Amino acid sequence: MSGHDSLYFEKLGETYDSWVSPYDVARRTRLILEELIPRSAVADWQVLEVGCGTGLISSRLVERFPHLTVSDVSEKMTRQVGAALGCQQLPGDCAALPVAPGSFDMVVSSECIEHTPDPYASLEGMARVLRPGGWLVITTPNRLYFPVLRLAEKLRIRKFAGPEHWTWPHRTRRWLLERGFAETCFSGCHLFPWHVPGARAVLPFFDRFGAFLYPLMVNYGFRARKAASA
Repeated sequence: MSGHDSLYFEKLGETYDSWVSPYDVARRTRLILEELIPRSAVADWQVLEVGCGTGLISSRLVERFPHLTVSDVSEKMTRQVGAALGCQQLPGDCAALPVAPGSFDMVVSSECIEHTPDPYASLEGMARVLRPGGWLVITTPNRLYFPVLRLAEKLRIRKFAGPEHWTWPHRTRRWLLERGFAETCFSGCHLFPWHVPGARAVLPFFDRFGAFLYPLMVNYGFRARKAASA
């Protein structure tokens, strides 16, 4: 990721909390904490959150994993979140994280890979820093809804103007299998955009069936276990 992108996300962080949807963040946080993080996870795990942003999800993760390390392409945001939460800090590009391979038991990232030049190169970078048998936990938008994004941009109702590279759930599943990941589990949230009037009253009901409906949902997520060393 370029220095220009880093500066863009740094500037974005100054106003992000004022326009991001609290509803969306809450539903994605629930998806991560209640469905995707494996039940075998323990408090002393070394956990890395990639794309920490302003720390909205970091603040929940650190409650469960005190050894959390936060990372963002924006060094400023990484330092601010790390200092506020008392976390280790690892600023850098998620496709080339400046840390030794196998450093973490779990890597968590929400709505990050789609804002990188190559989402799968970013996943590759996260997989590199996982220990053998470690877990990758990700949420990201579903490319099925990419036309809706473009419409929102044309109507100028979307405030984010950074890179967008959305992925298909089935392609992501194939990528994981080709790289030897096992125990994959997919789910999702938002069967349709939460901006629709009245949507927030009914969407949580459909979220209960995310494990089946995720191919049709606005956001999908997964957990997958890295292969153990031979």
